[in-house]
Amino acid sequence: MNRPKVIIRKCENYDKKELIKIFSEGLEILELESKIKGKIVIKPNVVLAHPKVAPSAFTRPEFLDALLSTLIEKSKNNTYFRIIENSGVGVPTSRMFKRAGYKNLEKKYPVKLIPYEESKKVKVKLQKGKVHSEITVQKDLIENDFLIYTPKLKTNVLDFGMTAALKLNIGILSDKERMKYHTQKLPEKIVDLLEIGFPDFIVTDAIEIAIGGNQMTEHPLQLGIVIISDSSLAHDVVCAHILNLDPKNLPSLKEASNRGYGSLNLKNIEINTNISIEKLRNKTKNVNNGFVRVDTVNGPFKILSGEPYCTGGCQGIMLDWLYMLKDRAPSKFNRKKDVTVVIGKYSGNINSKKVILLGDCTEVSGKIQAKKVLKIKGCPPRHRDLILHFFLKTGVRAPLMRPELLMDAYPFLFWSHLKGKIKNMLI
Repeated sequence: MNRPKVIIRKCENYDKKELIKIFSEGLEILELESKIKGKIVIKPNVVLAHPKVAPSAFTRPEFLDALLSTLIEKSKNNTYFRIIENSGVGVPTSRMFKRAGYKNLEKKYPVKLIPYEESKKVKVKLQKGKVHSEITVQKDLIENDFLIYTPKLKTNVLDFGMTAALKLNIGILSDKERMKYHTQKLPEKIVDLLEIGFPDFIVTDAIEIAIGGNQMTEHPLQLGIVIISDSSLAHDVVCAHILNLDPKNLPSLKEASNRGYGSLNLKNIEINTNISIEKLRNKTKNVNNGFVRVDTVNGPFKILSGEPYCTGGCQGIMLDWLYMLKDRAPSKFNRKKDVTVVIGKYSGNINSKKVILLGDCTEVSGKIQAKKVLKIKGCPPRHRDLILHFFLKTGVRAPLMRPELLMDAYPFLFWSHLKGKIKNMLI
């Protein structure tokens, strides 16, 4: 049986000519050039883009510019292109496309940007799903002739330390389905989505990776490579090694392997590289990926965590929120408040000026001495809700609470959803 291939090429910056050469070589090695025809759908990572608070955690437009140029040069007649995505944090994808610099791609190439909220959607039944039996996805995702994923390599505390190709599939879901089972069941959820989100070609922006904090606001590290594959799992196994992570300790990778998507052993992957993985590991060996228990973080609040401990759920979302402060508002992160946040079923007495119970399943078995006991609902709460609630309940203003992003999150998001509903009524 043929081993899956992963190609790694040095690329120190976003030089278009160099990227075109790398993409062309990748298509040739994977023998995919003949498939570049019909509807070509590209799925990047644009969970959030903003020049001040989220400058490094999305697939760069220069990367897509070179990719589109490569594909157009090699494409057959009657080929057309779509870029699809569903951003996170409760902001409209159309605005994130604009903030990421993608709008210029529409002017330059025969490509359409298709935000999830404004797109035609279809329900798809999953035959192998463990937690999802049906999902709602963009029609363009299903009706493709060639599906390309362009992840941004990042650390991510919600998925045991890493975002690469597998985790990118969260962005094919509606906002409601995105948060459903975003708990300790997240690994099963991610692998369920591989049934639909199974790319033909993966090209990863690892020239500048994002590390060590919140998945949207973390800071960059110049890694200087492009990673290419036709297997999501093999790709992510190699990425884990590059980040000094053991694939066997990443539950979503283990789950994918257990379901027959491939091996976690590097010996079972054909790696074609012009830079050693050991050299790349040396570049990331001092990286703190931030993956710790939330109750060990010495931030502005005291955190008490009971059971269940949900890395992908309430504990993970809270940890991500704390890192957002640490990344972009460190003075607020270091300013102590007499606030205790409780997550999960906690046994013990609590004495604090203010107690916040985070998540639907949170309860305290013990005596609470506090002036105020407040609740934040959700399983888990959305990032947008957490940002707003902590501002209203504690006065801590997260760095994403900026006028332009608030405009995105409320009036623009409402308008995007309205356009999408009208479009789907006309199908």
